[in-house]
Amino acid sequence: MDISYKSEAGTPVGALGTPKGAAYVQPYGAPLAELVRRGNVYACASQAGVTSQAGLSGTTPTLALYNPANSGIDVHLWYASFSVTVAFATAGAIWLGLHQTTAAAKAVSAVGTISANTRNLYSTTSTQGGVAQACLAGTATAPIGIHLLGSGLTGAITTVPLTTLECWYNGSVILQPDSAVSHQTGVATGASGGFSCFIWEEVAR
Repeated sequence: MDISYKSEAGTPVGALGTPKGAAYVQPYGAPLAELVRRGNVYACASQAGVTSQAGLSGTTPTLALYNPANSGIDVHLWYASFSVTVAFATAGAIWLGLHQTTAAAKAVSAVGTISANTRNLYSTTSTQGGVAQACLAGTATAPIGIHLLGSGLTGAITTVPLTTLECWYNGSVILQPDSAVSHQTGVATGASGGFSCFIWEEVAR
């Protein structure tokens, strides 16, 4: 449907809306920039490729984003992307996986190597900052796939290119303390071929 608005000059303009009358809102631009300016938004991307494990695994995700136990914050996931540079041996699904605390084990009691590449997106220095931990490998429990991002294919990347699989979550995935997300592959990636990126906001509980 069309919702009537006027420009600054008074000219009628149209805005796309839903059948029930709600206007579509662009999830980028000024609102997100203002949150970045508050100094609580961080990003981390793989600087080198990882060979992931086959299936939903806690062993070797390309990158995991962990909110430590007793952190005092919630982690609002804004954005995640996954890419490969080496063809898969066989085709397989690619998920965003969620690791949560269970009665039997903590979500990420062994976080592996913490990445040194986390950066505050409003900082003028190279200091890491932040509470959440972007981990290069290792989680204590296997995740559940909560979002199917796409599929990894077997053809050479020059003939069957895999574009970056990405999603703007805009804070709709919230990690409470002692939970994590990671990228997971149904089959192992090609040798050192998996790359991940996360952007998130840290919000006091």
